[in-house]
Amino acid sequence: MKKKKLNGLFLTNKKSFEAEKIRSIQVSLQFALITQKKKKVLMFTSANKGEGKTFCISKIAQEAAQQGKRVLLIDLDLHRPRLSKSLCGQNTKGLMNILREDGDLNDYVLSLSEDNLYLLPTGPLPPNPLEVISSDTLKELIATISADFDYVFIDTPPVRILSDSRVVATLCDGVIFVVKNGETKMQELKEAKDAISKTGTPIIGAILNGYTYNKKAKSSYVYY
Repeated sequence: MKKKKLNGLFLTNKKSFEAEKIRSIQVSLQFALITQKKKKVLMFTSANKGEGKTFCISKIAQEAAQQGKRVLLIDLDLHRPRLSKSLCGQNTKGLMNILREDGDLNDYVLSLSEDNLYLLPTGPLPPNPLEVISSDTLKELIATISADFDYVFIDTPPVRILSDSRVVATLCDGVIFVVKNGETKMQELKEAKDAISKTGTPIIGAILNGYTYNKKAKSSYVYY
């Protein structure tokens, strides 16, 4: 596996206020999953774009890896793959190469510089994202690859913008919503929640992104 350096999506100061809140979220998530046996493939999504989903998923994955868990990030936003672009660049091979070429996973899964943390980028974007996401090949791939990791965190498009997330949810054990404090409207969140609920995949929790505790702490995260 190729080694990639961490970038601005990840925390460098483990003693910062932000790092402590991420640590708290990871602990809450871990306790939530204790009651959900064998749930390890989690989808992170949001109602709308710009809610901080990609930042949250990468930081929580980093924290889980630091706690000794073997974590794989999969970028399944086949429209705007911000996770892939931020961590390895737009032209890096990945998921689509595996699906098209029946390639070896080890050739495309990237080892990030944080121990135990890995990334499967999108690879070249397909002209038919929904068809790819709905394929049995992807379903089999996720089932196979999840056996090698403690957690598989999947980044997806916003629920209200594209139908992709609803399909991806059926491949996952649970869903985590990221909600932007002061921006996400309650009706929008309800629409997104109802859409995911219809898939039958449980919603494990939600992260309130950008909640301000006091003047010194500009923003933080809260898990519900």
